[in-house]
Amino acid sequence: MTSSYYPAAPAVSWRDAAATRILGSAMSWFGFALAFTLLYQVSFTVMALGGSCASGGPYEIAVECPDAVAAFAPGSIFLGLFAVALGAFFARGFGTPLTTWAWPILFCGLGGVFLSAFFGAGEAVGLIIGLMFEVMGIVPLVLEFRGSPQRVFLGQRAANGAQFYEGERARRSLMSPRTPNPEGAVRPNAGHWLLALGITVVCSLLGYWVAGLWFAAVAGSGS
Repeated sequence: MTSSYYPAAPAVSWRDAAATRILGSAMSWFGFALAFTLLYQVSFTVMALGGSCASGGPYEIAVECPDAVAAFAPGSIFLGLFAVALGAFFARGFGTPLTTWAWPILFCGLGGVFLSAFFGAGEAVGLIIGLMFEVMGIVPLVLEFRGSPQRVFLGQRAANGAQFYEGERARRSLMSPRTPNPEGAVRPNAGHWLLALGITVVCSLLGYWVAGLWFAAVAGSGS
């Protein structure tokens, strides 16, 4: 029986559990790496075909899209968006923030595809679009670094939900509007860094590997 002098501790939501935050970060980075790798493969394949292709429809098609392009072009985009939403909803500030990195990875990665077309075939359009994409990807990342370099890699919270101390120069940013260094903020240790970055690296590599196998399997089945 609960005494009035010793009230029951408030129930902890399952979203506040450390396992939920860890799993959310892991799944989001795996899903985003999978989606981006598929999209990168699609983009590179299309550029190799001359920059455009089509499939289906009642008209005669000049350049037919390979089966892998038709299969992954639309789905990879939505999978990437879902992965970002997954991380925002479940990780909730724990781990390397996908909300910070998704945009730069997407635009800088695709910018690299266009730049490779310029350096490989001398296409001026590839240079213009490639440079534009690189700027669009780098500028938001620079703004986040100005807010807190630590937050860009470690996130703002430990797995148990405790907010990190980020240094006196830390400030809010677009992706992290919460006030930094609240009372009771904890200083991150080596374990915090190892867990956060370990999840990011391992899950990203796993997503990249699965995407490569999947794309190759679909491309091979259509050849």
